[in-house]
Amino acid sequence: MGIFDFSKTPPALSHDWQVFQQFVGNIGAFTYIAKEKAAYLDAVACHILGCPSEKINEFEFFDLLEKISKNPVEGQKHIYKFTDGNTSRFVKMNVYESSDVWLGFIQDFTRQISDISDRQAYVEYDPVTRLPSFPSFSQKIKKILPDVQQACLATIFINGIDKLGSYLTVDNTNSCITSVAEALKSFESDTIIIGSKSNYEICVFFCDCDKMSIYNILNSMGEAVQNCTLTDDFGEIIDISDKSRISLSIGCASYPEEASDFNMLVNYSEFALFEARTDKRSVINWYSEENYIREKDSYRNAQTFSRIVQENLLTYHLQPIVETQTGEIVGYEALMRTIGDIKMAPTQILKIGAAQNDLYSIEKLTFFNTMKLLSDNQQIFDKRKLFINCLPSHLLTDEDFNELYLTYGELLEKTVIEIVEESAASDQNIETLKKRCGFAHATLAIDDYGAGYSNTSNLLHYSPDYIKIDRSLISDIHNDLKKQQLVTSIIEFCHENQLQSLAEGVETVQELKTVIRLGVDLVQGYYTSKPKPLFLNSISSDIKDEIIKTNLETRPDGVKKIYAAQNDTELDLLKLALEKYTDIHVYQSKLTIVGDPDKQVKMNIAIMDNHSCELTLKNVNMISGNSKPTITVGEYARLVLNVVKNNKLSYSGIYVPMGSQFELGGKGNLTIDCYASEGIGIGNDYDHGYGDITIDFGGTLEIISNSVEALCIGGGQNDDDSDIILRSGKIKIYMYSHNGLAIGSFNGDANIDIGENCSLDITISGIKVTGIGSCKGISTISSDADIVMSCTGAQAVGIGVLEDGEGSIYIKQGKISMKMRCAKHSCIGAIKGNINTKIKNAFISIDSEGDEVTGIGDALGTGNVTIIDSEVSMTVNAGNPKDIGTATGDVQIQNSNVTSLVNNKRTTYANN
Repeated sequence: MGIFDFSKTPPALSHDWQVFQQFVGNIGAFTYIAKEKAAYLDAVACHILGCPSEKINEFEFFDLLEKISKNPVEGQKHIYKFTDGNTSRFVKMNVYESSDVWLGFIQDFTRQISDISDRQAYVEYDPVTRLPSFPSFSQKIKKILPDVQQACLATIFINGIDKLGSYLTVDNTNSCITSVAEALKSFESDTIIIGSKSNYEICVFFCDCDKMSIYNILNSMGEAVQNCTLTDDFGEIIDISDKSRISLSIGCASYPEEASDFNMLVNYSEFALFEARTDKRSVINWYSEENYIREKDSYRNAQTFSRIVQENLLTYHLQPIVETQTGEIVGYEALMRTIGDIKMAPTQILKIGAAQNDLYSIEKLTFFNTMKLLSDNQQIFDKRKLFINCLPSHLLTDEDFNELYLTYGELLEKTVIEIVEESAASDQNIETLKKRCGFAHATLAIDDYGAGYSNTSNLLHYSPDYIKIDRSLISDIHNDLKKQQLVTSIIEFCHENQLQSLAEGVETVQELKTVIRLGVDLVQGYYTSKPKPLFLNSISSDIKDEIIKTNLETRPDGVKKIYAAQNDTELDLLKLALEKYTDIHVYQSKLTIVGDPDKQVKMNIAIMDNHSCELTLKNVNMISGNSKPTITVGEYARLVLNVVKNNKLSYSGIYVPMGSQFELGGKGNLTIDCYASEGIGIGNDYDHGYGDITIDFGGTLEIISNSVEALCIGGGQNDDDSDIILRSGKIKIYMYSHNGLAIGSFNGDANIDIGENCSLDITISGIKVTGIGSCKGISTISSDADIVMSCTGAQAVGIGVLEDGEGSIYIKQGKISMKMRCAKHSCIGAIKGNINTKIKNAFISIDSEGDEVTGIGDALGTGNVTIIDSEVSMTVNAGNPKDIGTATGDVQIQNSNVTSLVNNKRTTYANN
């Protein structure tokens, strides 16, 4: 069932989907179309999400996605708490992505979540400490507090418990917590109430006790904990004497002297505890209003941090890591973000965690959260990696790493562990990390290389698989030669040691192009893609094209890499170019080469000597990577070139030497853009002979020549008596040169046959130029085609021989229209030559201006002109004009209508 009908603009809902919504009214649909940079929502989706319009722009769409996904419901897949103004609801969202079009569904899930919430209730006793749970403890204190004259709440943190997990099992660690709780519970009485806040924190409420008594009892609690025997459930002693020391940090606040209600009492006692832990005070700290006012922001941050850790309020935005040859996404870096109402930057979280001596909690949450993210999206990571940040000074304990491995196993092979550190890690931690990566088949990356502690020393210590070059070296690199030199040395080191280099923080197209040209393997940054709360399947097609084009422009000078085509059916030209191949040598009889018309590739193709090949080009756009023609037909070789769709050859065209054969076929189009100084369209240069050339196809051949000496179809000489046969197809030639020939043999002996299924459109300009024939020597020209020709220059011949020519011109049929604007020229014939011209069953139109001008024939030469069954119309304006005939030859006109207007004087020729 289709959802949106994309044949309509804007996309409309399909009939099937409208029928479906009549039965299920709380599910809406939306689509994002990348090329339009816009998203469309149906009416239900607009209602659920509070969107005023069914069309929103790209920025609004991604902002809406982030707004939805930042509050996931714990334990519920794809369900989020969404707030729009004063209205909150629970929604279920699924998004299906492709590079061009995304499809999403949104469902109001509020009722289902409310049913679940109604069934939840708190646990009366904590299962580890076996003390009353905090809700139970709070309820009891709130009930008795109004009747109490004075009271104190002490919040106790058990120091050293967090270290036990590195060498004890989870069960034994919990048994140690239970033993400590039992030691504290022994102080419980009618005036002392004890409850559990978490595995690390215990609350003690003192009712109607003076401060000195409280102080003494808390001191005794501290001594009891230090002296208590830690046992498991079976009474076996757990020995931690040489590895950890259990102690207490205590914060106290009084009622009603300092706090006026229970919530304030809890807050103040936690602040006092915060001070005790931050200042590393060993046992007891009392609340100070002066300190609270001064440190309340730090305390609130610490509370927020504690909440983040305890409730796991972390989510992750994914930033694509992009391969610099193809523009494909090869990985994602998981970047930490907070969810819910917490707005705290990653750097701030790490700073507070360091102050609280609890960066380990962030390390643990990062690994378990990101691995779950990977596990839930395994289809994304078929050929991709997840880059996970790691603090090597706070590695997972053996117990936690084992749990991670047992939970996710082989999925760890899909990870790259990024080492981020603001202080140097110990050698022991480095070795542990390397061993774990080896065991789990994970790979290692050094982050921010070139800044801080990510230096050469750490590079040698860590032996990474990836080096992420710091943003400070990438910023404005296109304008900084020193940065380019430094980054180049890093890239060269990576390549020499089989490492992957990654440029971080690429934010502009100039930075992107520069690092690609320097040879970096991967890029990451806002320019390629900003971090998003979802997995992009592909970066923007425009940026991807920019990456590929930059690669195709980057070809190492003097380096030649040849692909030998021997047993291939089809070659991907773009892929070969990105693999740095410079030449394709063809040894086989049949081959197809496929390209992309929008991406020009530096490549040369050679049909090897004495080989015959039927080569098909499909959407190929090639430019010669050296001074040679783009395609070379070897000595005594044969090439049948079939073109499919649109193809282009640039710099210089197709080399066909004497003794070889070339035939152009197919139904596609071929453009040859020739701007080499001595350019070749199809054939050979001015000094050498050409082979047989046949054009017999159903498309358009366009040759553009801007060379000093230009030869579009043909060559310099024809000692081997080769033929130029233009059998079918549209041929367009644009030639601008000093000396040039559009079709033929420059030094004579041209054999040219143009068939009735061929049409020619020729525009030429230069000092000495010829359209069809030779610049000097002998030419034999036969044509049945329609020809349109335009010529400007100093000295020119349209059809025939420019200087001292001999031979024949036979126009059998067709329409010929010629416009000549040259000082000295002959439209059809020669200049000082001996050419016989025969025109039969043709329509000839000539518009000619110059100094010395001949319409048909040779004013200064010999030869006969014969016109049979034809219509000829000429306009000649010149100082020395001649419309038809030669100096000494005969003119015969039979059953034809021949008129000329010479310098505004009209002449009608009689038949003879």
